[in-house]
Amino acid sequence: MLAREITSLQHPIVKHLVKLREDRAYRREKNSALISGNKMIRELSQRMAFSTLIVEKGYPIDLPAEQVFLVTPEILKKITGLKQPEPIAVEIAIPPPGDLKEVKRLLILDGISDPGNLGTLLRTALALGWEGVFITEGSTDPFHEKALRAAKGATFKISIQQDTLEVLEHLLTSFTLYAADPRGAPLGSPAYPGRIALALGNEAHGLSPLLQSKAQRIAIPMQMEMESLNVASAGAILMYELAGEL
Repeated sequence: MLAREITSLQHPIVKHLVKLREDRAYRREKNSALISGNKMIRELSQRMAFSTLIVEKGYPIDLPAEQVFLVTPEILKKITGLKQPEPIAVEIAIPPPGDLKEVKRLLILDGISDPGNLGTLLRTALALGWEGVFITEGSTDPFHEKALRAAKGATFKISIQQDTLEVLEHLLTSFTLYAADPRGAPLGSPAYPGRIALALGNEAHGLSPLLQSKAQRIAIPMQMEMESLNVASAGAILMYELAGEL
């Protein structure tokens, strides 16, 4: 494909990609997101098509895309928002909602506000064999730039559904739901057979009342000097212990 050169920071493509990175509503409208980082882009190129490929002038163009643009380092910095970006970025379609009806291990992210934590939890869920993630309204966007960087491509490799608590309540009828609570049963006893859902909530406000009312509470044993863990750390421990035989 013939590559076109961009030299202006005010070019419409530059403005479009910056808005994709910064504006959640715009991402939803366009149904696409901005990805930066050579390793992640090359991994995703094996399973997904790119609508726009942005390459720093002089860097090899060896990935297919609907349109390719050559840019200066300054333009790449503006597009990615990074001080030292890698020489490649892409616009990629947001995957359709995943089908969670048949998964055996379901992670629920309820009101998670920090994009770094949310992205880390997606990455951990994929690594530990959890098959699906339900993200409730009020959570940060999994396609936020910080969430995407933290997830390291997991956002596009695990089934994700973003919807209301009412939809989640219907889905949970076939799962045993667990949630962390210092007063809960010690983690690891007994075993956790069957279809399992793990709910993780906002660190400041906890889980929504609906999930609190339905969850069996489990506790991570800790030294008395510490009252709690970061949600991403707690989630990793809980997912590892609850994973069992998938």
